[in-house]
Amino acid sequence: MQRLFISLVCVCVLSRQLWAQDDEFVFDVEEFESKTFELRGYLELEPVYAKANQSGALYQLKLFDFGPEKTLNELTTSVELEARFKKGITSGKLLAHSEILQDYAGETQQHDLFEGYITLQPDPGLAFDFGKKAMRWGKGYAWNPVAFVERSKDAGDPDLAREGYWIAALDWIKRFQGPLQTFALTALVLPVDEDINDDFGKPDNNHIAAKLYFLYHDIDIDLMFLSEGSRGAQWGVDFSKNLAPHFEIHGELAYYEDVTHRTVTGDCKTGKPLIKDEISYLLGLRYRTSEDITFILEYYGNGRGNSKSQQQQFYRCVHQAWETGSQALLNQLPLNKDIDKGPFSRPNPMRRYLGFRSWWEEPADFLYMTAGLQVLYNLEDESFSVSPEVSYDGFENVELKLRGTLPLGDELTEWGEKPNDYKLEAQLRLYF
Repeated sequence: MQRLFISLVCVCVLSRQLWAQDDEFVFDVEEFESKTFELRGYLELEPVYAKANQSGALYQLKLFDFGPEKTLNELTTSVELEARFKKGITSGKLLAHSEILQDYAGETQQHDLFEGYITLQPDPGLAFDFGKKAMRWGKGYAWNPVAFVERSKDAGDPDLAREGYWIAALDWIKRFQGPLQTFALTALVLPVDEDINDDFGKPDNNHIAAKLYFLYHDIDIDLMFLSEGSRGAQWGVDFSKNLAPHFEIHGELAYYEDVTHRTVTGDCKTGKPLIKDEISYLLGLRYRTSEDITFILEYYGNGRGNSKSQQQQFYRCVHQAWETGSQALLNQLPLNKDIDKGPFSRPNPMRRYLGFRSWWEEPADFLYMTAGLQVLYNLEDESFSVSPEVSYDGFENVELKLRGTLPLGDELTEWGEKPNDYKLEAQLRLYF
């Protein structure tokens, strides 16, 4: 297959040269040599206009120490740089992300090393990784219950790059003739202390994680494991299978030991945490039509999420603190300095969700355009968000995207308590 691909590329290049206006044939072997070092990246500007939902609990959390705002406008400037190198059996990757956010609170900056690792590959079927690497476990699009060694996806934009963890890992792959076509093992060590992977959980722990991959009768199957330490032990399985050439089914199942559920009492204090084992799961379908329209539908059962009654109690207490202006009452609640990571204020904090996403490449033969739609639905409180978007990449090294988000829900529901009534985003990305 590789020789066939190279032959086809050579034919295309030769044809192009033969049809050149100067009728001069030139063959540049450097075009086919892998580069020792590559550097690429993008600069992105993302202005956001959002009409404030002043009655929303998350608006009140964000602006408790600020004056009232009618809009929650933002401007984010981001730079992402990716460097790769390869020499012999050694290769490596660096992925750095920096952004400046200007909003109602002023200006904040964040600079992160998303990935930085070395790979040693003494054999095509064997590789060792050392450094900071973002793993990708699971078959789901919006959610991944089996992503034991990853930071959570943003279900609203799951394709975004994410920061990895510091690990030492081994990858081994073996191919066979017969029903079992491929077997692969990924094993890794993930340390946690006050300086390394400190946001993974309790410090002074070393975790062992493993993933076994099987390609059996055209079914992709993974078995995962994470040892006990900063978190309880975790086990998982996922699968994907093409039922037809353009129709796929996928799923995930995860079992977690000693999950901590934060609680809020009736008098708005942090209650005694509930610790118990939990199960999360996902089942999804993906279908692509002959007109290049893709549909993804997923059901997500989040065993680690909050109950409807506890989530509503949290919202009530935030409203009470806002109405009375009581910082002391707010301080009694289980919060996080980063609101988006709090047990009750993070995205999708409850137990049952339905996700739908669709995109149409070059609709009505409009070249370089893609139109999309996403709906996230909370089955517990019947609130949801609708997000249409359109992107255009007809200019060289430039991508334009427009996206709107409309949260819909009653009081004390997830999307009814969002900080905005609606949000409009524009994105200009310049690649280099």
